Amino acid sequence: MYGYPNRARGWWMQGGTWSFSWSVAHSMRWYLAGSKKGLTARQVSSPEELDLGDLICYDFQGDGRFDHTTIVTAKDGNMPLVNAHTYDAYHRTWDYKDSYAWRENAKYVFFKVNDNFS
Repeated sequence: MYGYPNRARGWWMQGGTWSFSWSVAHSMRWYLAGSKKGLTARQVSSPEELDLGDLICYDFQGDGRFDHTTIVTAKDGNMPLVNAHTYDAYHRTWDYKDSYAWRENAKYVFFKVNDNFS
């Protein structure tokens, strides 16, 4: 983690304060796209490329503003599954099509975290 105490810089949490990328989905999406230190990731083109611990960013309205981020917690064959806490969901399909938040024009960005958590 780095960037403390600047909430607009880096990815961090310290005490009762945190960076925007730590707590705001849209900020995390753009942090991951450009981070060169601390938590880093590379964007991939398909969910099948993801493994446990990788991240999916969701733009449910398709308007360019990212609303949600999940961590891959399991796989069903090649397809990632995620957990959710807004309405508890265990091993939900990665595309969120079973969620009230999903819309026909939803967009996704897939990130492979540049660490090994196995």
